[in-house]
Amino acid sequence: MARLRTRIERAAALHRQAAALASAAASALEGYSPSGAPVEQYNDQHDLAASLRSDAAALAPGWLSAGLDALPPSTPLGGPLPPTFVRVGMAQPLDDARFPVVVPLLRAGHIAIDADARDNRVAGLLRSLVLRLLAASPPGSIRIRTVDAAEIGVFRGFTGIEAIMPPPVTDTEGLRAVLDEGERWLSARAVDGHGPTLLVVIASLPELTEGRDLTRIAALAHGGPAGRLHLIAAGWPPPPLTAETTQAPLPHATQIALRNPHSWIGDPPGATFAAGGVGPGRLSAPVYLDADPPTDLVRVVCAQLAAPWTAPPTAPGEPSRTSWRDYIGAAQRLDAARRSAATVVADHKKALSAAREDLAVVRAKLQHHQSRLAEIASLAGRPVDATPTWQDAQAAQATLASPPARPPGLPPPLPARPAASALPAPPVSAPPRMMNHNTGPIALGPPTGGYPIVATRPPAAGRPTSAPPTGWPSATGPIPVSGAVTGPGHTGLIPTGPFQTGPVPAGPVPTGPIPTGSPSQTGPIPISGPPRPVSPAIPVSPAPGSVPARASAALRMAAATLDASEADLVDVDKQTSGDRLWTNFLVYGGFTLVAIVIQLPILLYGGGVATAVALPLGVVAPIIAFGLGWLVAGAVAPKGSSRNPGMGAGISLLALLPVIVLIGTFFIG
Repeated sequence: MARLRTRIERAAALHRQAAALASAAASALEGYSPSGAPVEQYNDQHDLAASLRSDAAALAPGWLSAGLDALPPSTPLGGPLPPTFVRVGMAQPLDDARFPVVVPLLRAGHIAIDADARDNRVAGLLRSLVLRLLAASPPGSIRIRTVDAAEIGVFRGFTGIEAIMPPPVTDTEGLRAVLDEGERWLSARAVDGHGPTLLVVIASLPELTEGRDLTRIAALAHGGPAGRLHLIAAGWPPPPLTAETTQAPLPHATQIALRNPHSWIGDPPGATFAAGGVGPGRLSAPVYLDADPPTDLVRVVCAQLAAPWTAPPTAPGEPSRTSWRDYIGAAQRLDAARRSAATVVADHKKALSAAREDLAVVRAKLQHHQSRLAEIASLAGRPVDATPTWQDAQAAQATLASPPARPPGLPPPLPARPAASALPAPPVSAPPRMMNHNTGPIALGPPTGGYPIVATRPPAAGRPTSAPPTGWPSATGPIPVSGAVTGPGHTGLIPTGPFQTGPVPAGPVPTGPIPTGSPSQTGPIPISGPPRPVSPAIPVSPAPGSVPARASAALRMAAATLDASEADLVDVDKQTSGDRLWTNFLVYGGFTLVAIVIQLPILLYGGGVATAVALPLGVVAPIIAFGLGWLVAGAVAPKGSSRNPGMGAGISLLALLPVIVLIGTFFIG
């Protein structure tokens, strides 16, 4: 009885430990967010954003990259050279990390936007680009032609500067006139090779623009950078209504793709933002396009441009190519950092999903186990408390903070494998090793007949070729194995036949052909030793060391602990069932004996009348003995325990013995 109580109390203690582990894991997972996992990558992104801000200021100083809403109207205009780089928006890789996005335009390429100025974001970007270029260019160095077929009024505020920027054209004829001027411009530049720059800004194309006009725009973009002609084309590529109007991306252009609410900036001409310098790619951060510049600022700039002005240059000379290479390099590193962060977040999401699945399994197992524990404890008359104690909760928190590599009861993991070049040659007499993932690693000795086992598998990190650490459970008895050894981490073929495990005897290994004819068998490898939890070993988490990984480890420890508690309950159940069986045997046997004793005096000393009474009484005596035994067995046994009716019926039939003796005596006499 003392041993029974000890087992029940130990099973209850293990249940409380498992419940505390599950509760601690649930609390850790409840408030966990995978988005905060890549701390190192976020730090890199902050540093790269600071570097990109510095490079953008060097590439596009003053009007070209400053925030127009905070730029004072008294800022001087002009510079020594036509600006090459201009800001299109602010990139925001993180909530607290931002940097200006500058792209090459004049003397370098074009800008294409996949939506036209009917989108307010595009209209605001076009107005800010035109204002920046007008304010930062030297006097007389730029001419601007605009197309606004939708008549949205994108350029309504740019007045009084008709010599530099005439009113926009609004129909197909006006578009063709602008294209004619652009073609003449390229022809003239091909002859003299110098002069001002022509910028064509297309806010919106006429509806159903013919394919030949679209082809002319693409041709201007192809030859434009060499002829000082550049395009800012909104709504490009145009919708592919027919095969003739289907157009490829604009040549030598930085493509801007609008999303909601941000935009994506494609690779600039001659470079890529993709990590490693292998494109095509895009800037790996959402970009918020520049909004409308203040109306007063536009009016002041246009007024200064309309009057003769010779403002001193405020911008430095042409930006160095080093600054642009630094900007592109930082953008590429940003792409790598964001990809790495995305990988970390994805791994943590997978680990979180796996941990939540483990939690659901352990909770279901705990609920079932608690019911079984209460039932067995009640049958044994030893009620227990399944609520975790304060000590259990503290131990669970400590385990969650630093869980062991494997559940309790399993052998320690193998040490890390040394580099291949550092591996020593294995000794000839050393036994080969094979991993059985169900029961643990074992050492295989020579097979029956004195020939070594040869097990092949590819090298894998963390699996040494030398002997594992001490403490593995011993393996004894024949090991029937055959065919291919498959499983996580190793594959290969081994010879078939009965093999004997044990220490390898000293001395040389026999050589010669392996004898044939040995019976081939398949099946699990029997391992001797004490029982241990049957829960699987903790697998490698997608995010080792993370909160979900540690929670999964704690939950698998809880499952292993419940297995150990279940093993104790099985023993208690067996012992309790044995005790109840013996008790019921005594109850049924006692009533049967009473029935026999009552009949004996009647049979021994009674006459004919007594015999007539004894016969019916002897027939119903087994029924009466069984009924009384069944009632008493149910009354003295805990609720829900078995009354063993089959055994009781068999014992109660012994009450017929006096009747059988009486009948036998009658026939013999």
